[in-house]
Amino acid sequence: MTPSPQPPGALLAKIGAFMQTAQVIGFMLSWFGMREAMSQGRPVSATPDASLQDVSAMTAAMGEAFDFFLVGIGIAVLGLILVIIAATRYRYRANWFFWFLCIYGAAMIMTYMFPFGLFFVIYAVMKKNEFDLEPPPEPGTMVR
Repeated sequence: MTPSPQPPGALLAKIGAFMQTAQVIGFMLSWFGMREAMSQGRPVSATPDASLQDVSAMTAAMGEAFDFFLVGIGIAVLGLILVIIAATRYRYRANWFFWFLCIYGAAMIMTYMFPFGLFFVIYAVMKKNEFDLEPPPEPGTMVR
């Protein structure tokens, strides 16, 4: 017995949805890195060379922390592209995908990713009748 094949776009949708966690992870790594860089800041010493070294070390640590944030956003944008391809090109219409588009889109509306969030919410609402939102009948019940 062979497993039933996945509908087209299912793998893209799952990978794209999973890649959205990179944005949160990148933000958290950036926040912890910035916090660590700020906590290592020392009072200005009497010699100008020592304070310059402190500032340059803190600037380098903050730059590294910001890199985590940018990498997380980059991975999330690649995931967004995969989700959009799965929804539009492959017309993937699973129940979980509808709720992902609605909930994640609403969350994105409140961030700097406003256009993507607006697209997800409008697309999900406009195509709602294409998604399989009705639960299947219980086994053994008569279907009319």
